[in-house]
Amino acid sequence: MAWEERCGGIWNLSLGQGDAVLSERYLPALDLVTVVVKRADGLLSAFVLSKGHDPQWRLPFWSATEVPAIVETIADADRYFEAAICRE
Repeated sequence: MAWEERCGGIWNLSLGQGDAVLSERYLPALDLVTVVVKRADGLLSAFVLSKGHDPQWRLPFWSATEVPAIVETIADADRYFEAAICRE
């Protein structure tokens, strides 16, 4: 996936071979993005992305706030997002 601007930041989500983005949701009140990726092995990776500023770039970069969770269902991913966002 190439770099592109999304939601006010530079987006560069790296996917493995056979991986596909199932959902992405921007939470403007928190300035966070949640992403669910279907992995090649059938499991899901759940990411919470936040903006990180780099003085060399005009726009911030979206990056994962912590290591992505490996879950089995979208419901599991939603529960992870609820817990992860409470920690933010």
